Formats: sequence, C-alpha cells, structure tokens
Amino acid sequence: MEKAMTTEMNRREFVEALAAGAATLRLVADAPARAAAPGSSRQLVVPARVNPVLLHPDELRSKLDGEWQFRLDPQEKGLAEGWYANPGRFGDTVRVPGCWQGQGFGNEGFDEVWDFHFVTRTLRATYKGTGWYAKQFHFPAHWRGKRLWLNFGGVHPSAEVWLNGVWLGENDLPFVPFGFEVTDVARLGSPNVLTVRVHERNRQFGFAFNFQGNWSGLYRSVEATATGENSLDRLELYPEVERGRLRIKARVGGTLRLDAPLSLKVSLAPNAGDAPPETRTFALSSPEAEFEMSVSSPKLWSPDSPNLYRVDVILQRGGVTLDAQSERIGFVKLNTAGKHILINDEPYYLRGSGDFVSCPETGSPDTDRERWRRKLRTLRDYGYNYVRTQSYLYTPEYFDVADEVGLIVQSEMGVLGAFGGQSPRHVYQWPKPTPDNYPILKRQWNLSVMRDVNHPSANLYCMSNEYGKDTNFHRVAWQCYHDTKTLKPTALLIWTDGGYNPELPGVFVNWEAENDEKVDKPVIQHEFRWWSSFPDVRLMSRYNGAIRPYAAEMARRTA
Repeated sequence: MEKAMTTEMNRREFVEALAAGAATLRLVADAPARAAAPGSSRQLVVPARVNPVLLHPDELRSKLDGEWQFRLDPQEKGLAEGWYANPGRFGDTVRVPGCWQGQGFGNEGFDEVWDFHFVTRTLRATYKGTGWYAKQFHFPAHWRGKRLWLNFGGVHPSAEVWLNGVWLGENDLPFVPFGFEVTDVARLGSPNVLTVRVHERNRQFGFAFNFQGNWSGLYRSVEATATGENSLDRLELYPEVERGRLRIKARVGGTLRLDAPLSLKVSLAPNAGDAPPETRTFALSSPEAEFEMSVSSPKLWSPDSPNLYRVDVILQRGGVTLDAQSERIGFVKLNTAGKHILINDEPYYLRGSGDFVSCPETGSPDTDRERWRRKLRTLRDYGYNYVRTQSYLYTPEYFDVADEVGLIVQSEMGVLGAFGGQSPRHVYQWPKPTPDNYPILKRQWNLSVMRDVNHPSANLYCMSNEYGKDTNFHRVAWQCYHDTKTLKPTALLIWTDGGYNPELPGVFVNWEAENDEKVDKPVIQHEFRWWSSFPDVRLMSRYNGAIRPYAAEMARRTA
C-alpha cells in the first residue's frame, strides 16, 4: 500500500539539516558509518525511562512522537546507499508510536499466524523486512551546556540508530527501552536529524508480540532528555511492608567530584490525599548507593485497595539540581502459606484473565493510558484481579494503569523459551535456552524486571510456557529465580505455566485444577480451557484500527 509523499519542502529541510554539519562527518560505506566516534563519551542506558506516568517539575524532557519520515527497504539497499545520511529520500510519513503494518505499510499478502497455522492478513498490511524512520527536531535552546540523551521506549524486532549521520548504536531486545548519550554529536541552534533502521534480527525474542501477525516499528515514545554533568541512571524503590520503610537504590552517572559532593533529596507522599510529604536528604559518596527511609503507617496496596505513593527524587550538587525523577510505588507484600496465596499476609483468591497482545486499535502493544483505563476498569468491574500476559509483557503504560485500578500482572519473558518443550507438539519458532540463545534471553529477562521494578502490579513472573516435566534447563531456571528475587524481592515466581516439576523453582503452580490435591502449593488453573464461541460477525464494521476483523472473516467463511 502506498502512502502520501512528503512535500518537497520537507525533503529539502532534511537535506539542508544534514548539510549544516556535513563538514564534520566522514561517512562512507556501512562499516565506517557504524563505527563509534573516536574519543566519544557516549553512554548506552538500558532500561531507559520513557514516557513516565509522573513528570517531575525539574525534569528536562521533550517528546519526539508524531509524524516521522518513513521508507520500506525490502531489497536491503539502505545501508549500502547511506540512507542514514540522506533521509530526504524517505517519501512516506508514519506515526510514532505504533507499528507500520497497522498503518498500512506493506502489501495485501498473508501471514501464517502463530501455532494455529492459519494463513490470513491480520493487520492492515503484511510485511516482514526492514523499514527506515527519520525525524528532524531541535534540542531546546535552554539545554545548552547540559548532557543530552535520546531515549527509545521500545522497538520490535531490532534497531540501529544514527544522529546527524553518526551511528549511535543498536538494540535487539524487543521488551527493553534504551537510550544513548548524544552530547558529542547533537546540535543546538540548528536542526538535528535522527534516523532509525528497524530490521528483522531477533524477531523470535519478541515471543507473543507476533501472536496477532508480524508487526514492526517504534511502538513506544521516543524522547530527548537533558541532565547536568551527573545523572540518575537508575532508581529502584523497594517499599517494605513489615518494616514500614522505603528502601532506595540509586545509580548515578557521570564523574563524582570530591570537592563538590552530590546529594539525593527524596520526598514521599500518598498519591491521593492532603498528607504532607515526608522528605529526607542523603549524601552520595559513590556511583551506586542504597538508603532507607521510614514511613509511618503506610497505606497498603492490594487489588481491592490500590493505594499509591508519589516519590520525588532530586539529584543535587550545592543546591543546584542536576537531574530529577518522579515515580509511583505501592506498599505490598506477596507470599504463600500452604495452599494459599497471601497479599499483605491475608489469603487472597486470584480471579484471572489471559491476554494475547490484544490491541486491535494499534496492532502493536498499546501505550494509550486512557484507553487502558477504560479497558482495565471494565475488567475489574467484572471481578478480575489478575492478568496473565502469555509469553510476553506489556508496556510500562499498561502497568501504570494496572497499578491504579488494582490488577496483578503475570509477565512471561520466556527465559526458558515460550514454547520450547521436548514434545513434538511444543516445538515452535520460539528460541530455546540453548547456549547460543541463553545470554540474550537472560539479559532481556533481567532488564525487563528492572524496567518494571517500581510497579506494585508487576509481581508475578513466569519463565516459560507448557514445558511439562522434561525440561533440561534446571540450572538456568534456578539462576533466573534467584536473580529475579534479588531484583524484585516481593515477586512470586514460577518456572512454567501449564505444568509442574517439583525439582524446579515455583512458589505456586499453574496446572490443571484436577491436579490440586497432588501438590502442596497454591494452584492456579492453566488457561481457560477451550470454552469459546465464534466471533460476532455483526461487529466487523467496528474494526477500524490496525488489526482487521480476520477472526470474524474466518467465522463467516466457515459458516
């Protein structure tokens, strides 16, 4: 499908923006363009913080969402022809965030969809291959003298990034937001051109992202940010219910100076109500530090009482703000006792629903919080308090809303593979945790737990799906269990959904309900069985977003 061409003026502006700094760039073929600039102090940040639900008044953050220049590259000509330095050749426009197939880029061909193996066109267009994005923008003038960053909320499958023709780096972890320091190549006072190549490598590591068809693109926001000479690179907040305190772990970037020490000012207050904030200031003497802050009679979070706290953190030197963040947390404790799951030491019955990346409006994982508020509040009204996201995890925007409405979310990043079991019926396209795949599986798992560590709703983690008893990866499973409990002490972990092996880690069991008496742990019924019906074909006209009413079409053909 074709899209409208950009105007000649837009193309000319892109070319002129590149020409403004062409004398400083020595760009030739693929290899030189992808080499890091000599002496560069550029820093890669994973997981990056993008589109936060709360914005601190002192944060310097600018969105680059909206229309981007775009071009498909089915013949893989872009690198050889230097498209990263000539985005004026990109004749189409696409919206970010989103996926390009859901916006009509591709063809009218078919995909073979997931394990049901039906062949159809699920999205507005079908396309597997490379696509290029470009965006012209200005850094705000008052950011002069700051460290400058570009942050990407999420890309699927993989991406390479250039700014003003200089290669910044790449990301091949579909669940993980990432960012680059660009101080050395950014321009202030003249346009910057950001170029992104999205390509097929590591599609399988997106797991269930491909359930509703093969989609690609910058599916979350892209942002420019600025900090002082030091930055808050990581902020992990651990509310501890029994001890009535907040444990704070911070990682600070940049050089620490003995002559001018840093401090961290932390303010904590209920998200709703008139209670004054509790504020403490801590001295920083090393790049990584941990502090404790007492909280008097904290209001606890649970699905039935989703009480949230706002935490404002300011990194300062001599009273001057260098960086700042605002986060939301919930004081919640999860554990088990015998056959019971406990929330805040009270037995709690989980009524669960499943989700298979069901985002018909966008095709890719939806980042619209208002849309999720409508959907997840409806889910709560129906009595659900728990959601299993099968073989994937949603975006931080989803968890923001789950925090608000009171849903516990079971995330599955598949460190043991999504469907990699030993039986013939469990061999799919998903990667197994073999030596070639394990490092990237484990890295994506750890960074995803870090990404969501401050969310009270992100408290269940599953390592695989339907592995049965005959897995060969005991060491991997136990290592993942211990690493995750270190990162998220309150989390409940299981090694698989849809099976049981007493030699593998798991504080509860996802299995068939008739097996309840065979185990001494809580049992959550695996899936919802096959009690389903045909889609209502009368609703087909209401599908006006990224995903087509393909299931209703199949039902009508069958009827």
